Amino acid sequence: MNLPGAFLEQMKQQLGDDFDRFLASYEETPSVGLRANMQKNYRPGEGFAPVPWCEGGYYVPNGLRMGKHPLHAAGAYYLQEPSAMSPVSALQVQPGMRVLDLCAAPGGKSTQIADALRGEGLLVANEIHPTRARILLENIERMGVKNAVVLGETPARIAKHFGAWFDCVLVDAPCSGEGMFRRDVIARQEWTADSPEQCHVRQMEILESAAKCVKGGGALVYSTCTYNSRENEETIAEFLQNNSEFSLDESLLLPGLPVKSGMAHLYPHEIRGEGHFLARLVKSGTEENELPALPAEKPDARWLSFAKENLVGWEKAPVFSQGEWLYALPAGAPQLKGLKVLRCGVQLGKLAAGRLEPAHALALALLPGEWKRSVSVNEEVALTYLHGETFSGELSGWGVILLDGFVLGWGKGSSGQIKNHYPKGLRRN
Repeated sequence: MNLPGAFLEQMKQQLGDDFDRFLASYEETPSVGLRANMQKNYRPGEGFAPVPWCEGGYYVPNGLRMGKHPLHAAGAYYLQEPSAMSPVSALQVQPGMRVLDLCAAPGGKSTQIADALRGEGLLVANEIHPTRARILLENIERMGVKNAVVLGETPARIAKHFGAWFDCVLVDAPCSGEGMFRRDVIARQEWTADSPEQCHVRQMEILESAAKCVKGGGALVYSTCTYNSRENEETIAEFLQNNSEFSLDESLLLPGLPVKSGMAHLYPHEIRGEGHFLARLVKSGTEENELPALPAEKPDARWLSFAKENLVGWEKAPVFSQGEWLYALPAGAPQLKGLKVLRCGVQLGKLAAGRLEPAHALALALLPGEWKRSVSVNEEVALTYLHGETFSGELSGWGVILLDGFVLGWGKGSSGQIKNHYPKGLRRN
């Protein structure tokens, strides 16, 4: 493997006698991780060993291409590198919390937070880069997350708007990516000896904004996928020097990981995963900002008619509209005026003349017992559905298409044929 010479010299100094073991790990095949969607009650079969530090995390057996299976499209699971599951475990999310994921794309950690919230509380997931933000939104929707706000903002504007409002904040910071060199050739090619210092400056700016968002008694977890001390320990030390109300959480423990004094370095020669760093910080005091709630609107009759005819329980959901689109309002969502909001809650559907056209996000947010009509298909027909094709089946009107009990999307049946309503932008070639 063509590793940068300056990087190798850095790691020799950093690891000492462990350097040869570290280098030998680059000849091994990287592990593939899968995180089961706990809200949808997915459980993988035999051969999937658990990831010790993550509830619902598993190692995918070599050779299985889980990303191609239709259940991936159904949001039954999220493919995530095992080490990348550790920062959210360190965040210690509990149901009912308000949580901010400040650098959230592509969405692995955000959807892990959502799983830990168990549908209670609020997740605010932010990504400033538009292309990456769209990917984040797609993954939030695919995993059926109901209680999320997705933003496309700068950390500074988020800090100004929310203040000390969140129980915990995750900063999975942009970094030099040294921990991904084994599996990512682009990360190796883009790295230079100046990368860590450049990243450190940006990381400090993000952390200063993140600190303002944590309420008293709350927690801030900082993580990177790099080994460099300038981006890791030195960044934390500088942050603590500038923010005396924060301290390292000396009590932090994560099963299977070498945690010391509230921080952990993950090396591929020591664990089954790629390179990662994390630190958990706690904030003293009782400071807590108050924000006005985002009010619900009077439900549209077209939505009420659709919900009554096709769903169970959803007609009582608080709603609000943006243009021709209708959304289910998450409980506890604050006013968001002035922010770039990509999504607030679940997109329910498009309001048209005399009817509502249900959104794909609504189908994926449904749990068993929340739909009135469905059609169960095998894997072959599921793949046909994901290609956007019409297929035969007994369905009268709107219903969900199921594979092994997991919703793939909407179909509308008539005369023994089911019209495909899988979004064109998601269809497989």
